[in-house]
Amino acid sequence: MKNILALALLAFALGALSAAQSQAPKTLSFNPGQVQRVEILYFPERVLVRAALSPDRLEQFYQYKVEIRDVSETGEGRRLLPLLHDTLVEPSGHSYDHRTAVLLFDQNGRRVASVYFGQFGRGGTIDGVSGTVKGGVYQWTRSLLKGIAE
Repeated sequence: MKNILALALLAFALGALSAAQSQAPKTLSFNPGQVQRVEILYFPERVLVRAALSPDRLEQFYQYKVEIRDVSETGEGRRLLPLLHDTLVEPSGHSYDHRTAVLLFDQNGRRVASVYFGQFGRGGTIDGVSGTVKGGVYQWTRSLLKGIAE
């Protein structure tokens, strides 16, 4: 009886895992050209926390914030826009200790997208979907934070 229960649990776990891995990658669901303002929030990886930081907790407890007010008027902002076209998350179902957030706002101040990265850029969450984040936004963010949050 125990063996049957164990096999049933294993089959269920493998089914759930393969379903999570077979989900199609999710891209950002807005036109990157509508981004007016960007906020970058950062909580240093070297600082230990009792529980992993969720996106909400990161937004409450960040230690550094960098804001680009008019993306189209800055070189760094213009560098970001093509990266957003290539940004996607491959769902994995894993949760992460989020340490970096890139929050994107339109000209009306409305948030159009949120990209959160786990420690050292390994995985993250885009608009509520967790998994492997691809596209270069993390490297762009780290280049902005260099010298500020080290």
